[in-house]
Amino acid sequence: MIILEKPYVSAPLVAYLEEKQIPVLHNDMAEVLKQQGHKLNLLDDKQFVERYNQTNQLYAVSENALVWLYAQLPESELVKKVKILKDKAAFRRICQQIYPDFYYKEVEMKALRSLNPDELPLPLVLKPAVGFLSVGVYIVRNKAEWQAALDDIDHNFAKQCAVFPETVVRSEKFVLEQFIEGEEYAVDAYYDAEGKPNIINIFHHIFKNETDVSDRLYCMSKQIFETNYPAFNQFCIDLNGVLGLKNFPMHVEFRVDKNTGRAIPIEVNPLRFAGMCLNDLTRHTCHLLPVQCYFEGIRPDYATMWDGIENDVFSFIVLDKPYDTNRALDFERIKRHFHGVLETRDIMNPAMSIWGFLFTQTTPEHKEELKEILFSSLEEFMV
Repeated sequence: MIILEKPYVSAPLVAYLEEKQIPVLHNDMAEVLKQQGHKLNLLDDKQFVERYNQTNQLYAVSENALVWLYAQLPESELVKKVKILKDKAAFRRICQQIYPDFYYKEVEMKALRSLNPDELPLPLVLKPAVGFLSVGVYIVRNKAEWQAALDDIDHNFAKQCAVFPETVVRSEKFVLEQFIEGEEYAVDAYYDAEGKPNIINIFHHIFKNETDVSDRLYCMSKQIFETNYPAFNQFCIDLNGVLGLKNFPMHVEFRVDKNTGRAIPIEVNPLRFAGMCLNDLTRHTCHLLPVQCYFEGIRPDYATMWDGIENDVFSFIVLDKPYDTNRALDFERIKRHFHGVLETRDIMNPAMSIWGFLFTQTTPEHKEELKEILFSSLEEFMV
């Protein structure tokens, strides 16, 4: 069972839902797809709730679906656990059972300016207790960056929040937490009917520098997967020792401490895999959609899924559009920058502030292409 929602539903996902006739909630997004001619297995609210109560299996393509979920299943165990994971403050309270020495603090937004940065354990991360992607996330290393973060919250955060419902991004409470110096990773996984975790993919979220929080570049490879799988899988096991999740998809973000090598979860995003179609990158490695793995109980064959592509890097590149430009992006020009473009997606949704996405396959001799696009302002590709 699946809930489709704004801002984006990928074509491969829709094709899979049509082929397998997975039950789809008949909401506004599903109606748009129906009007486009897609043959989906649509259920109304009552039918969808009844079917969920029979199967206890649910995937939401976007956290915008939480509005419907909270209204229709308000007292369910599912909603209670989703709310724990969605609230970063509640999640940190849960994680203290696993990481008792990790620093965090909950602060009302209106009280942020009353804090004295000289009394805070800098560096730290400041972020909304309920958030999505990098909206409202700041890395603060000194008093100047603290002031800059508060100024940006005052001037821009409300506009960013307006794109999402309050179940996805909320502005009244922030979390201050220990900054983990190290590499960041994103993991798609699901718990099966017995509560066993199954990791589908591991993405390396690459940044320009230690203060960058953008979503420009995500990479996956055999080396990335095999190096990090043991620690990430152990966290999934430990988390379920606390929450007892079953039939539950999730997208987990980690940092691996460069000094200790310890993997620390940043957040767990419930009922979905990587957003904005990042998870579709798996189609180009193990030829599976993550939702297919979840609905059909498939675990990728870790021993063979990298055969023939052991040294290649598969990347998802976000072509983010500056808020202050009305210019377009020349996709043909940007495709010529890479030797291995697998797929391009032009996003015609001005509310997303994104021109589109690139899926690429990069061999070792062309790895500089990824560094170049990471640091690019995209000015050279604008028209």
